[in-house]
Amino acid sequence: MRRQLLAALVTGLLAASHACSSGDRPDPFGGAGGGSGGGGNAGGLDVGIPDGPPSPDADGLCGNTIIPVVVERPNVFFVVDRSGSMIEALPKSTYNKYVSARIAISKVLRSVGHRLRYGAAVFPMPGGTIAGCNPGKEIFPTQDGDPPSFAQQGLNGPVLKKLLTTLAAYQPEGGTPTSGSIEALVPTLTALPGKTFVVLATDGAPNCNPSASCPASECMANIEGAMLDPNTKCAEPINCCDPKLVVDGPLYCVDRQATVDAVQKLFDAGIKTYVIGMPGAEVYANVLNEVATAGGTAKQVLPYYYPVQDEPQLTASLQEIGIKVAISCTVDLGQAPPDKNLVNVYFDTKLVQSSPTDGWGWTSDKTLELNGAACDQLKSGNVYQVQVVAGCPTSVK
Repeated sequence: MRRQLLAALVTGLLAASHACSSGDRPDPFGGAGGGSGGGGNAGGLDVGIPDGPPSPDADGLCGNTIIPVVVERPNVFFVVDRSGSMIEALPKSTYNKYVSARIAISKVLRSVGHRLRYGAAVFPMPGGTIAGCNPGKEIFPTQDGDPPSFAQQGLNGPVLKKLLTTLAAYQPEGGTPTSGSIEALVPTLTALPGKTFVVLATDGAPNCNPSASCPASECMANIEGAMLDPNTKCAEPINCCDPKLVVDGPLYCVDRQATVDAVQKLFDAGIKTYVIGMPGAEVYANVLNEVATAGGTAKQVLPYYYPVQDEPQLTASLQEIGIKVAISCTVDLGQAPPDKNLVNVYFDTKLVQSSPTDGWGWTSDKTLELNGAACDQLKSGNVYQVQVVAGCPTSVK
């Protein structure tokens, strides 16, 4: 529950938290935001090599023909909670939860962003008829990530830097209008070409639905033991979400069903939603479990969403999701090679031997599959380019 919102029970108004000054701490992105990269195409999977006899070239690749790899970048759209409680510190980080989310996003996109198209929205947005409850909206249109040359140098490219700068223009304040935000994003997300995935990062339950009504058991003020006044605790039989008792009481109802329905609408349109619950969301684990299930990304065991308690867990969860979405061990080729016995595969110019257990093999004339150790290496996120080259006998393990 947003502590700022609970405090508002006394006045019946939503409280806005104070934004932290950008001068309080050094820029967490300064060390990895500069520089420029050279070479590489937008997909990061096809590197041209001059024609010539089949022999090792300057890059160490044996062959005279690059077989183009079919690159269909999935869309990853980040929906980031910037409610008032996101100003609270994140354990094992020197920054608050909102800034830590930006740092984690920068790390995963620096690693796999060249394999993606990505965009972002934040919620709530400033303004609106109910202060602090204005639904979120897109702030960064979905677009191709930077070339892999930036990732290879450990740098943020211009697209990633623009995303981080855009996110930094907002500071934590207000409530958590999750359902309204997702509903508002449905037309934008369903219009994107190709596969689309949503990553919802939040630190509490959805609320801010003025049409909601709920019993005390679904009232956030009651769930978190807020005080209606110095002498009255929000506990049954008192329902602090009752508008007869608190004018803005319905805004504190857990907006469970509307949020599940909004995410289900995306899933029905072919868009899966991953849910990350930051510190503060634990008491609402059952709600986030339902949202993750509706989004088609429920893990096999409880909790079904991705709970994080500190900065390392946040980064690891985002990295896991990013790799799962961005990297496939199936490689589709734009054309079949003249002779499949004269084809080799390279990871960043390093030879990957053909092997049915831990290398690669053909599954059709235009498709090959990485397996075992080779697939694991690719999914580690440490491989930036996959290159398929024809012209030399296949190296078999």
